[in-house]
Parts: sequence; structure tokens; C-alpha cells
Amino acid sequence: MLIDIHTHVQQFNIEDLELLINNSRKSNVNIIVAAGTTISDSQKAVVLSKKYKEIYAAVGIHPQNINDEKTVNYLDKLEEFTNNSKTIMISEIGLDIQEKSVDLSIQTEFFSEQINFARSKKLPIAFHVRNAEKEALSLLHTNRINEIKSVAHYFSGSYEYAKKLLDQNVFISVAKPFLRDEKLSDTIKQIPIEQIVIETDSYPQYFKKNRERWTEPRDLMQIIKKLSQIKKMDQMYLMEIISTNSNYILNL
Repeated sequence: MLIDIHTHVQQFNIEDLELLINNSRKSNVNIIVAAGTTISDSQKAVVLSKKYKEIYAAVGIHPQNINDEKTVNYLDKLEEFTNNSKTIMISEIGLDIQEKSVDLSIQTEFFSEQINFARSKKLPIAFHVRNAEKEALSLLHTNRINEIKSVAHYFSGSYEYAKKLLDQNVFISVAKPFLRDEKLSDTIKQIPIEQIVIETDSYPQYFKKNRERWTEPRDLMQIIKKLSQIKKMDQMYLMEIISTNSNYILNL
């Protein structure tokens, strides 16, 4: 059984989503976590989780999307979404420092609030970090991330950064970039398989003319194959370990 611990499948139109679900079933992907980026996007994830047995919802506000919608009493909305039995994670939350990013102090407030909300609901988190590793490590330590289950989504950092996350009981989520990035592959090789989960971060890729080239949960097997090569492990055995890791994180 394969588990895609982080996607944005709720952003697909119905025709493409149906194709994605069928492809996932053919590829032995039994669980797909749909991660929200705004309140309305999180709501879409919740709705889909009620329609498809494979889809589970993760709800949260992405640091890049803080100003996209009104966020007054946003935690009350997240609370409402967690009443759904298939809402199993707080995501996608984190820090993102770019030229036009939301002020870091505001991002920090939202990140900390959502971590503590997850703690209160006994839910895991998946977090996004871009150009903010130092700031994220400090915030994670301050908010006692080691006390809750967490995943570093779409990991692409150095081993030094990974080690600091691992020391705080954070799991590393491996996605497709490591298939072609040898430096990242060398980093992932050093990470204990017992703290690795996998994802595709799937979202509609309309910029790709060939629909067959869109990233989907079915691509998890590519990640498994590469991991088995660099770890020198049997694929089926490795799949069992990663499935166990994902089930542990998601409380399934």
C-alpha cells in the first residue's frame, strides 16, 4: 500500500480528478492526503474526503496565501473542518521568504498558531519552508515540535538541515526532485528510512501540454524505486517501512 502524504488534488477539475483517482487505484495508492492552502481550499479538501475513499483532508493556511482571503477567526474555521472524521492533518503551513512574501512576523504568528492548534487537536502537521531554514528551526524549537508528529514537506535542503529536523523528531518527506538531483539524493541516502515518508505534491499542471506528464500520486512508485536503489533495500520491504511511517504520522 502506498500513501501520498501531501498533495493538492482538490485543485483539479472533476474530469482530471477522476482520471487521477483511477490512475492511483491502478498504482496501489490507497491513501491521498489533500492539503489546503486557504480556508476555502481546505474546505474543498474536506468535501473531497467525503466523496472519495482514498482522499483524506489536511487543513491550514499556507504562508504564501495568508492575505488571499479574510482570516478573522480562521482557527474557528479549522476547528470546524477537524470535525470531519477524515481530516487527519494540519497542512500546509510554514514559512516562505521571497521578495513579495507576507511579512515574516505575520507568517511566524500564523505558523505558531497552527502548530499549537494541531497540538490541541492531537493532529500531525506538514510544514513548508522556503529560504527560511534558520527561522523555521528556531520557531519549531520554541513551539516544541518534538512533542507532536510532523513532516518536513517536499524536503530539498542539506543534510545539516535535515539532521536538525530529525533531532526534533521531524519526518522527512521525499518527493520527485530527488530523482534528478544527485546532491539531494546523496542527502536522502543519509536519512534513516525510519524517518522518511513520501509525497508527490500533485497539483494541476496546465503548463504541461502532455496530460500524461502531470505529476500524480501514481508517481510514488518512481520514488520508491529510487529509494530502494540508493538505500540498497528490497522495494517491497522498503514500501512496508514507509507505509508504517506514514500510518504512524497520520494516526491511521
